[in-house]
Amino acid sequence: MVMVVPPPQFNNRELGGPSITLTQSGGYSAEILLYGGQVISWKNERGEELLFVSENADYEHPHPLRGGIPICFPKFFDYGCVEGNGFARTREWEIDGRLEDLDLPLLTTDNAFIDLILNNMPDNFPNWRKHRFELRLRVILGPTGDLTMISRVKNVNTNGRPFSFKFSFHTYFSVSNINATQVDGLQTLEYLDYMTRNHRRCIEGDYPITIENEFDRGYLNTPNEIFVVDHEIQRTFTIHKDDHLPDIVVWNPWALEARDTTDMGDEEYRKFVCVEAAVVGSEITLYPYEKWTGTQRLSVHDWTDSDVLPDPGNIL
Repeated sequence: MVMVVPPPQFNNRELGGPSITLTQSGGYSAEILLYGGQVISWKNERGEELLFVSENADYEHPHPLRGGIPICFPKFFDYGCVEGNGFARTREWEIDGRLEDLDLPLLTTDNAFIDLILNNMPDNFPNWRKHRFELRLRVILGPTGDLTMISRVKNVNTNGRPFSFKFSFHTYFSVSNINATQVDGLQTLEYLDYMTRNHRRCIEGDYPITIENEFDRGYLNTPNEIFVVDHEIQRTFTIHKDDHLPDIVVWNPWALEARDTTDMGDEEYRKFVCVEAAVVGSEITLYPYEKWTGTQRLSVHDWTDSDVLPDPGNIL
């Protein structure tokens, strides 16, 4: 039996402007804004939202939207730049109408997808010389609800200049209670402590991460599967990533920082954790017509006490 995938639905939202909704017949869905090329919704077969978006989110340019999956490019955590996490998340992307792209995988007919492109940058963006580039994004909603994002960066400078960049899928996972949530798979790894002035290098402990205060770390050379476990509602998210996204960033602002953040509610820090497939330990350098591609796939599993836990290998 051939599965018929509904075509992408094009919307014009009151908040955020144009968007695309991908759906599957099983009830799964994802919504992507053209502003920022940003996934702002990912729902399971019961219509439950799996991504966090703040009720105070600012949808107006030039502000980044708080929640979903912002794309950080070409900077990440750059103190010397007003847009410390890059400009990709605050630019208007376009639908990419090319029929094929040999750098992206062939899709089976049971996948819903959309291709987007960003190929312009602000005239006055600091600390990144005016470059010509193509940033492509393919968002795929699979037949069982998995959400795949493939980004490809290409240097199309005609002046012979290379450029360097960092990159992150800045994913806000919706959780029932941050106090009942753990991040598993990063034990004993080296990390950058972004809460220190010089991003001091440290080593993580032997146990899954439990967040009890403001938390901001970039883990280096990580496994290709990382788990976010919500013990309160018995749900596990899995981040499946390729070798081109070697790092993982984990962030939660906690109470004080949340109160000082205008586009976040005072208590909303309890409802999410950011776990990001990224390139942050070092920059990627591309010479003219060179390309870089990075892929993450998100899956979710709701479990019961009868499941064999806590071994993450049993919930893939």
